[in-house]
Amino acid sequence: MKKPSKHRIALTIVAVVSIGVAGGSAIGAENSEWTLRLEPMYTDAFGNDRQVLRVRQLDLDATPSTDTGTPVALDTEGTLANRFTVQYSRANWQDWTLGLDFIFFGSGQGRPARTAAADGPSGPIDQVVFEVTDRSFTSNDPAESLSFSVLTDTDMAAWTMDLYGIRTLADAPGRKLYLLLGLRNADFDNDYHGIAGIDSVNGSLIDASSNYDSMQGPLLGLIGEIQLGKNTLTGYIGQSVVFGSTNLSRTISDFVGPAGDPLTIVAQETYRRIQDVSIPITEFRVRWMHPVSRRFSVGATANASIWSDVPVPPATEPGITGGGLDRNTIVFFGLGAALEYRF
Repeated sequence: MKKPSKHRIALTIVAVVSIGVAGGSAIGAENSEWTLRLEPMYTDAFGNDRQVLRVRQLDLDATPSTDTGTPVALDTEGTLANRFTVQYSRANWQDWTLGLDFIFFGSGQGRPARTAAADGPSGPIDQVVFEVTDRSFTSNDPAESLSFSVLTDTDMAAWTMDLYGIRTLADAPGRKLYLLLGLRNADFDNDYHGIAGIDSVNGSLIDASSNYDSMQGPLLGLIGEIQLGKNTLTGYIGQSVVFGSTNLSRTISDFVGPAGDPLTIVAQETYRRIQDVSIPITEFRVRWMHPVSRRFSVGATANASIWSDVPVPPATEPGITGGGLDRNTIVFFGLGAALEYRF
């Protein structure tokens, strides 16, 4: 899983903060304001739990014979994602505020290992078949044990970093409306690693990935703010489209013998493709804040981010015989706290 460059992110944030501090110092602290906000959220991702195995159980002696298939899909783990926001305004900017917003999501994708074998003549299951991408493995006897595992480093990561300006559109008692215009930087990476076969006989190792270059595109949003006594309720809807390219790849390594380290590779099949992409990202956010002092506020937040038509690791589903372009719409949803400091 490729994480954003810590140096690049840190330098960007430090540069924005330093420029604002220098500018604010030149005209007096009373004419400028900083807002720092941290939103730690428990976040789940939906829509990218791809099927990676089909388990078939055949009873050939039944009348009629039966063939029962059970799909097995990845499970994306929920995890902590942190959104960090820096905003700066000055009295002579005529209702404009500058801001930087950064969020990173990184999570593993897994599934418990599966084993199975046919019952033999004395049992109801005459055959068991494990199907993975364009490979299949069959057990006709209890001594032929099939196995499947999702390996470590099967994961998914996404991040966005926004640079923007906020303009006040309407300001009424207890209510405000803002327009947000900016530039979005984004990245998405997804890796899948699995292994299946007949224990100590043969098998296949599958490695597939969609690794993106950094993407950029315009960002447009509306922010509404309502005062509820001392509390503030803020809603946001935003739309962006980011442009870039992704390196799609899938390698199947066939081996003989046990699934140990190292594997005895006897054949290898590789597919690679570089694909230009344009990914629409739609976001909805709600935040409630309560001031505990003149400068410090705490609250709660809910965030949803919809990434549409995202190319994911190609040809990982059972029955896929070659490379291609697989797209998923992925929804990130998070609930958490909000901590804000103004100075």
